Amino acid sequence: MTIDLTVATVLSRRELFSRTYAAVSSRTPASLRGRRPGAWRRPGGWGGWGGWGDWRPASRRPGERLTARGGVLIVFAACFVGLLVADWANWGELADAVFFMASSLTAYYVRPSGLLPVVVSPPLLFFFACVLEKVLISSGALSAFSGTVVALANSAGWLFAGTGLTILIALLRGLRSEVRTLVLALRSLPACLLTCAAHAEAGTTCAP
Repeated sequence: MTIDLTVATVLSRRELFSRTYAAVSSRTPASLRGRRPGAWRRPGGWGGWGGWGDWRPASRRPGERLTARGGVLIVFAACFVGLLVADWANWGELADAVFFMASSLTAYYVRPSGLLPVVVSPPLLFFFACVLEKVLISSGALSAFSGTVVALANSAGWLFAGTGLTILIALLRGLRSEVRTLVLALRSLPACLLTCAAHAEAGTTCAP
């Protein structure tokens, strides 16, 4: 008698599950069937059930697209073009605003493994872009030098502000772990050099 009740309970639960699954499947759009679980997301989260029609393709998270090298190139190109356009339009603040936006957005979209180069390089990239731009548009070396000094002096506030915002964004995205990894690598460098020197004296190969 107990076995019959258990079997009946299992069968009834399986029937209830089958009906529920069939009802949900009938409400699911055909375009969503067969998709992997992480391919679609609901804009409002799971808290607000807005119907199956609100499903949209999940966008990639920021930090999974741009490499450190690509970020450095983008900042340099943006600063160079911004300086050219600013000189042409006689609007110096334009180049400063371009640097501010390029450095901060690059820190937001770069991969976490490339945060450290992106944080350190923007002021240097602006300096090199400014030197190159002044060399191209100036009549001589002295004019280019004086123009570079004046441009850097006028842009100092924007450079500090853009660099500060870039550091803040990078800290929120995990810059501490990258700095910690670099410090540990630098601490282990003398031991690695001593090991390689000992292998060289012994005539053996030093494995990296």
